[in-house]
Amino acid sequence: MVVAGIAVALLRLTTTQQSTVNQALLAARAGLAARGGIEWVYQDLVNRCAATGRKTDLADFVNDAGFKVTVNCSFQVFHEGQHLVNDVPTATAKRIYRIESIACNGSSVDCPDKDSIARPDYVERARVATVCTRQPAGGVTEYCY
Repeated sequence: MVVAGIAVALLRLTTTQQSTVNQALLAARAGLAARGGIEWVYQDLVNRCAATGRKTDLADFVNDAGFKVTVNCSFQVFHEGQHLVNDVPTATAKRIYRIESIACNGSSVDCPDKDSIARPDYVERARVATVCTRQPAGGVTEYCY
């Protein structure tokens, strides 16, 4: 009887360990997929984040990584300080972008997936990045430092 109890306990422990390892691997893959969504926006920031609040579902990521990725991008324009342009004091215009990327392995089209949360293998990871750009008189976008 005691041996049977120990065997059952070991079996449960093994199952729990397998689930934990599976969740850890899925979480790592989801984190990388979310990071890939941020890099996708950053690659062509001005065009892919032209309209503030625009949500984009990256369907290619499902085929490559097995995760759905939803990217949301917004920006605000700030005027900061003054510098001289042709002896006229002019404020520096800066655009602050906020890029949010969510990756999940749910069964619906969107991420996050409210219908799949109860599944034991459901994983969702989010990444957020901020980017500052300024556009000097020449018209070429530069990154702020």
